[in-house]
Amino acid sequence: MKLDPISIRWALESLSKLGDSDLFPKPAEFFVFADELDKVVDTFSTIDISNHNPGSPRRFIVPKDNLSYRAATQLDPMDSVVFTAIMHQFGAQIESRRIPVDQNRVFSYRFCPSIEGDLYDSREAWNCFWNQCYLKSKEYEYALILDISDFYNQIYHHTIENQLGESGFPNQIIKWIMKLMVSISATVSRGIPVGPHPSHLIAEACFIPIDNSLAARGLDFCRFVDDIILFANDESTLRTLLYQIAEILDKQQRLQLQKSKTAIMQSNPFRDYCYHMIEDRPINFLERKLISVVEKYAKGNPYRTVFLSELSEEDLQSISKDAVDKILSDYLKQKEPDFARLRWFVRRLSQTRHPAAIEFLLNNFEKLIPALSDICHYFASIGPHAELDWANIGGKLIELLDNEIVCSNEYFQLSIYSLFNRATELDHTPTILRKYKNSSPALRREIILTASAINMVDWLRELKEDFLSMDPWTRRAFLYACRILPDDERKHFIRYVNSSDILEKLISDWAK
Repeated sequence: MKLDPISIRWALESLSKLGDSDLFPKPAEFFVFADELDKVVDTFSTIDISNHNPGSPRRFIVPKDNLSYRAATQLDPMDSVVFTAIMHQFGAQIESRRIPVDQNRVFSYRFCPSIEGDLYDSREAWNCFWNQCYLKSKEYEYALILDISDFYNQIYHHTIENQLGESGFPNQIIKWIMKLMVSISATVSRGIPVGPHPSHLIAEACFIPIDNSLAARGLDFCRFVDDIILFANDESTLRTLLYQIAEILDKQQRLQLQKSKTAIMQSNPFRDYCYHMIEDRPINFLERKLISVVEKYAKGNPYRTVFLSELSEEDLQSISKDAVDKILSDYLKQKEPDFARLRWFVRRLSQTRHPAAIEFLLNNFEKLIPALSDICHYFASIGPHAELDWANIGGKLIELLDNEIVCSNEYFQLSIYSLFNRATELDHTPTILRKYKNSSPALRREIILTASAINMVDWLRELKEDFLSMDPWTRRAFLYACRILPDDERKHFIRYVNSSDILEKLISDWAK
């Protein structure tokens, strides 16, 4: 079976715009896809899904806050395209089986692909969920807060297979998705990848029978992914419901509730809790003003760049260094910093490409590690600014690579290394290149991409004889870097490699 070229093209354009995950730098392969869009669509359209085996994913431990983490996966770029195209082509069949949107019960990841590349109508879904919970609490005396323990990692593959079948997915597509799940979970029969955007719809499909069970019992509830809120007029009713829900989860999919996040609250404190959970709750009046400026010029689009040249003098003052320092400082002064909200703020700051936060972020890097991916995206978004001492900034980032906490986690190191190929003004190339020999394959890939970005032809030439012993991700980075080799040398090397791998061949042809 072959995928629809329309869905393949949509997937390629979506991945090119938004990346494959909010947690990782956009893979260099996606730049090749964007440059050779028609050719890549034609190539992927010939793939027989029945015979296509998933490639090698990458898995890292990624922080959520100071003391909690998750194992996140970055798919092989080709699998990202295939997985995204499958969800674009068949996702409506899952959505049609879910509790309808207008019932205001299930808010997470409603399938609604857009021309901007979003797979879901979810930009305001989190806030809508808590706003609805707030409104519901006015009708009842109590609310029960539930959270499923480690939901994505506990989903049984058999449940995925059943729900995709119930949704009318073709058998060949189901088999490929199951092969992908097994390849990621190291043959363990549970768990879906955390990170890839299409994973969310797989998780929502698995929740359909649970949602239906709750609705069939006449329970008044709201859900966002694994957060479930139920309402009643007395505490004893909710205690009874707690055991019923636990039984439903166990019988349906052997899922368990997180004891630490289970709570029964009276309506008034619950409404305060709802307000606390809503994203657009500024830490102080300075953040409120800054966010209003971003929203005014971005017109509510979280991906749109706000050009500083468009801002009035008054609006520009809202993004001053003093204002941004005060906002970030107030976040870190909290007893338990709200990193979800802080990450949201840094993403809004990235839209402005204003360098106001650079010094604070560098000076407080260790305290801000749970927001690392968004901080790195902010640094990469800045672009050339004459008033910035980029060499000094690069030097401080190099020093961070020797930080004990950064050294303890490959994801932290990868995020910092990636900055040197995403923002070449950071320089410090000799130091970066010296680290290649003793680095892991994931870091070697970033160093090769850095050498490519700053045209280190002679250094790259010395790696040619190591090509065949490189892992797939590093090989593709080297083929991508080959574009800077002299013409004859580049063409001769690519003929020598003569890869039969579809993705490597696409990159080789592009480089050649």
